Amino acid sequence: MQHQAHHPHWENPEVSGFGRLPAHATLKRSDDCYTSLNGEWSFLRVAHPDAAPPGWETPGFTANDFSVVVLPSLWTMDEDTPDRPVYTNVLMPFRHEPPTVPAENPTGLYRRHFTLRRNQLGKRQVLILGGIENCYYVYINGQQAGFSKDARLTSEFDITPWLHPGENLICLKVMRWSDSSYIEDQDQWWHAGIHRDIGICSTQPVYIEDVFAKPVLNWEKNTGSLSLDIRIGGRDRSAEGCYAVVDLKQASNSKSFTTAKVERHSFNPVTGKGPLICWQARLGKVKPWSAETPALYDLTITLRDQQDKEIDQVSLRIGFRDIRVENRELLINGKAVLIRGVNRHDHSDKTGKVIDESLWRLDIETMKRHNINAVRCSHYPNDPRFYELCDEYGLYVVDEANVEAHHHYARLGIEPAWASAMLTRAIRMVERDKNHPSIISWSLGNETGYGPAQAAMAAWIRSYDNSRLIHSEPAICEQAVRDMWNENHEGTDIVCPMYPSVDAIIDFAVNSDDPRPLIMCEYAHAMGNSCGNLQEYWDAIMNHHGLQGGFIWEWVDHGLQQTANGIPYWAYGGDFGEERHDLNFVCDGLCWPDRTPHSSLLEYKHILRPVDIVGAGRNKFRLTNRQDFLDTEHLVTDWELLLNGTTIKTGQLKKLRIAAGKSATFELTFERPRLKAGDELSVVFTTCLKSDCSWAPAGHVVAENQVQLARRKPASPRTSMFEVSGNKKRLTLQYGEQQWQFNQGVPGHWFSDHELIAEQGPVPHIWRAPIDNDGIKGWTGQDNKALGRWQRWGLAEATHTSRLITPVTRAGTGTPSLAALETLSRVTTAAGTITMETLYQPVNQGLLVRHLFRVPARLNDLPRIGVRWQLPDCWQQLSWFGRGPSEHYADRRSSGTVRVHESTVADEYVPYILPQAHGNHTDIRWLALQDGAGRMLRIDALTPMQASVSHYADEGLTAAFHTYEISPEGRVWLCLDAAQRGVGGASCGPDTLPAYLVTAGDYELSYTITCLQPDD
Repeated sequence: MQHQAHHPHWENPEVSGFGRLPAHATLKRSDDCYTSLNGEWSFLRVAHPDAAPPGWETPGFTANDFSVVVLPSLWTMDEDTPDRPVYTNVLMPFRHEPPTVPAENPTGLYRRHFTLRRNQLGKRQVLILGGIENCYYVYINGQQAGFSKDARLTSEFDITPWLHPGENLICLKVMRWSDSSYIEDQDQWWHAGIHRDIGICSTQPVYIEDVFAKPVLNWEKNTGSLSLDIRIGGRDRSAEGCYAVVDLKQASNSKSFTTAKVERHSFNPVTGKGPLICWQARLGKVKPWSAETPALYDLTITLRDQQDKEIDQVSLRIGFRDIRVENRELLINGKAVLIRGVNRHDHSDKTGKVIDESLWRLDIETMKRHNINAVRCSHYPNDPRFYELCDEYGLYVVDEANVEAHHHYARLGIEPAWASAMLTRAIRMVERDKNHPSIISWSLGNETGYGPAQAAMAAWIRSYDNSRLIHSEPAICEQAVRDMWNENHEGTDIVCPMYPSVDAIIDFAVNSDDPRPLIMCEYAHAMGNSCGNLQEYWDAIMNHHGLQGGFIWEWVDHGLQQTANGIPYWAYGGDFGEERHDLNFVCDGLCWPDRTPHSSLLEYKHILRPVDIVGAGRNKFRLTNRQDFLDTEHLVTDWELLLNGTTIKTGQLKKLRIAAGKSATFELTFERPRLKAGDELSVVFTTCLKSDCSWAPAGHVVAENQVQLARRKPASPRTSMFEVSGNKKRLTLQYGEQQWQFNQGVPGHWFSDHELIAEQGPVPHIWRAPIDNDGIKGWTGQDNKALGRWQRWGLAEATHTSRLITPVTRAGTGTPSLAALETLSRVTTAAGTITMETLYQPVNQGLLVRHLFRVPARLNDLPRIGVRWQLPDCWQQLSWFGRGPSEHYADRRSSGTVRVHESTVADEYVPYILPQAHGNHTDIRWLALQDGAGRMLRIDALTPMQASVSHYADEGLTAAFHTYEISPEGRVWLCLDAAQRGVGGASCGPDTLPAYLVTAGDYELSYTITCLQPDD
């Protein structure tokens, strides 16, 4: 893998760029200093860099073969290009070894003419390129001005020497692959093109080059101080005698200061620091910045020359906060803050990596609305505007260097040829983003091992900026080799494992003496129908010192919008004809690509709720404010008293002003109703924003808590007798206007008043359409997953047989009658036979049904154990008394409120990008379906029950790989389960917890099912 001298720049890791200006903080100047170059450019795609037409970068070239594109954009998102998006997780998208890349290296040639405005003439002109994938050359009027790698960081070039009055030409030559592809091997789509803004900034020859603002907060006194390092740019000693005026403003409060001048001795090559103004001041009282209280100060710096003439002015926003680790706690402004985080990639389903401000705001506002307070920029620096918005809205940020060599992992981190590239990326990230208060930690990158390069990155950052933490998961884990949670303290201030089990983090908290807190950098892999046992993770975090949260993987599914047969769908790996890909592993977010939340995000929101309310005695309750800094003054809490899931009384809590982290007890004055058999009484507390804020309007729900007050056991239903006709092969049972047919012991049609109610009665059902955590059904190597076991056992193909085991008896000499009918069903698999004994007894307008299941020892991990009814399509309206309103599973049910919910069968469909099981509801008391005529089919649970209703059978969902491959089946499938496997997180992480598995043993499922006419 050693670099060879003859390799071109794009195959030489020791060349990170040339002609590129040093990185510096993002500084705002007046609008007339900027010229946007976004918009129309001429573009030509060629097969490799050497295929560019001769002279294409010169002003005299005739670009007849070029087309017009609008920048920013990615040519891989153009349907007409042969270079389509490629998704891989670990594998490189081509079969080469570092640092070489394919000779067929698609290359984009961009041309644009521009004319300097009159106010720009005679000034210094800097070309700003926000982000280009993968590497590129810059040409100005036919002259090469520079070269750059790092697809996710801003690059700047001083193009003044090549400009002239009138029209000028800028050209960019962009290669899709380079040696830097090997250290940008991240779990995302591979693209090519220009995905961030392009523009020109004009300054005077002497200008403010950089500002490092260092606000310091004394959190005990809420006082602050500020020091500034202001670097002046210009040739030779042109900055001599210059000074700065510093203006600091927060709301109506402003202060102004004047710095010392740049003295001649500053330029002494031995003792001087160059044209650097170092200034500091104590400010007295300040407002601290935190994710809950994002107080920002406007800092304006005006540069003046010896004659007091203004020659430059820049502005930025800063915040006063204190970050440190003490006694196993990450402290922000003196408080041990829990990191309620997510990992986030840049992604648009329509434009790929091209993101605009509206989508950034949507992401941030959606995070805040779901009680998320932190984001890890996985796995590269974002656009500077994203950090400004995090500063403004209030999010804690882990800023991550654009370094991931996942396919080669630690090999590149120990190769000297790659050290400079990695260190340069860390330095440039820190230099650009150093003034953002939202950034609390610098990350050395992702999944690249921990070697000399990472040690150098950590050392440089610590020396330059000691106000933040350093984060490095590879420093505490050699992937697939061993955990080193107690090692490499110099490389990471946080123990930040990926996908640890609940037991593992508890063991760390209890048994390790490591002084660092544990914050999971990735956990709860949110792929498809996922995020089981989040509650267990957060119970551990809440109850163990040293555990401080984590970042769920990840925020959004990376589906790309496509159509098939006129039907829109979201594409994933392999859908663009890639040779190497990782299928739908890129669709692993808490949101769909359009940012519609998955039910897993609703679960996360509930677990992270800022207010918790529990019972504390008869009609007494305890409210805990889980916020870190705010009291509850900005919140209002309403309550509802529910009887059998329906509201019977409402009210609002009297003003409770509870400090952050504190609790208070209150009492509600209501008279409890007299409860009958089967009655249930609870209180639901809904906490909302009192007023509008930056991320949500007044009335937005931040927390919902339910406290059960009482629940009476239901009375046993009164049974009667069937009238019987036929024989054991074809048997008909009659009770009143109800008629049930059995064929060979299999329940068939059910009629009520001669109208069809059910096409097939309850048959054993042990299969579910695999969710991604059961096993990724398009991948090999899944034998150790649940899906692999199920396939070996033949569960999807399992057959069942049934027979009657109750004889038809006569009552006297009249019509044959029967008190109960019993059947025996057998489900045959390759690993054993499951039996289901079913007892049917008539009750008023329906049946009492009792299923007894016996699962043999070898079948120790089933998808579910239950029954399935096949119903006609007339049943469209749905209501139920149980957890809702969204789907819930045994290990993802904390967010469900137990009350009466309403839906439709059509709305129960959950369109996961890869079709899979969905729509389950837990803790069912009763469930009802209604048709257009007003008839109701109602199931009342007598034992613990889960249920789902769908137009899609598990068999069709199992066979499909895209949403366009399935359609409603013209019937309704009603699934009733005694147990169903939890959703877990095993697509990348620990399997479903043992408590939520369907293991061998005996199960009971009992219920009544009745058909009610409109006048009943």
